[in-house]
Amino acid sequence: MNLKSALLKPDSHTEKHTLFGTEVYLRRLTVGELDRYEKERKAAFDAGDYSGVTLAGAGLILSAICDENGTPISAENLPTAEELIDAHSNPVFVDAMNTLQKYCYGTIEDAKKN
Repeated sequence: MNLKSALLKPDSHTEKHTLFGTEVYLRRLTVGELDRYEKERKAAFDAGDYSGVTLAGAGLILSAICDENGTPISAENLPTAEELIDAHSNPVFVDAMNTLQKYCYGTIEDAKKN
């Protein structure tokens, strides 16, 4: 494997978490994925589109759900972002976002444990 390929090899870390009362595997999202989410969230917020902010978060959650090997779950087997936010209360949704963000952003200490 050459250096470029080695540096671009994806991080395939997965972990089981409980979201919305259901155990799921989550994959750590890439810096690029998190950056695109932040841009989408900020654009919606700046436009006063608070539903868009929530939908961006729901989309982020859904994009992180995977099988135990880190393979994303197909869209046919997941709810849409709108279905997800229509099914859950705000505290439950915020808890799911917090869980995902803590897992994806993590800390140096968390990384050393893995």
